[in-house]
Amino acid sequence: MRNNNKAFVFDFDDTLARTSCMVNVTVNGEIVKQLTPGEYNSYKLENGECFDYSDFDKIISPVLLETFELAKKVYAENHAVYVLTARGTRAKNAIVEFMSQHGIEANEVYCVGDSTNAIEHEKRVVLMAIMETYGKTYFYDDHGANVEEAKKIGVKSYKV
Repeated sequence: MRNNNKAFVFDFDDTLARTSCMVNVTVNGEIVKQLTPGEYNSYKLENGECFDYSDFDKIISPVLLETFELAKKVYAENHAVYVLTARGTRAKNAIVEFMSQHGIEANEVYCVGDSTNAIEHEKRVVLMAIMETYGKTYFYDDHGANVEEAKKIGVKSYKV
């Protein structure tokens, strides 16, 4: 069992990897827009619109980003590595497999996209729980609102 005093928490999309996955915006079951993960972070549904996350059940055309190298480095140093993503829980197995294929066995993959609460709120809740276990917690995310919420609770946070 790993004995870690530091936890490193990484968002997945546009932080660890860039993929071709899109979030579909639908009206009455018809796709009316497709959003990149970055666009999804700040998109507000209009009346009658719904999100369709079917692309986010898998990892499509991934490209590793520089932050992935940091994750590999801290993992090799026996620090705890977590993934905290706005994807829904159906994506967990794909992310676990992806991380494993690239040499990282994450301590946990948290998927908070199924909640009706704001993503930054859900990420803050998970970060607070992780903070209780580790002396230092570091958080990396591409979305500024998530980083700012993490800073408010005392997590060393970095926008990538």
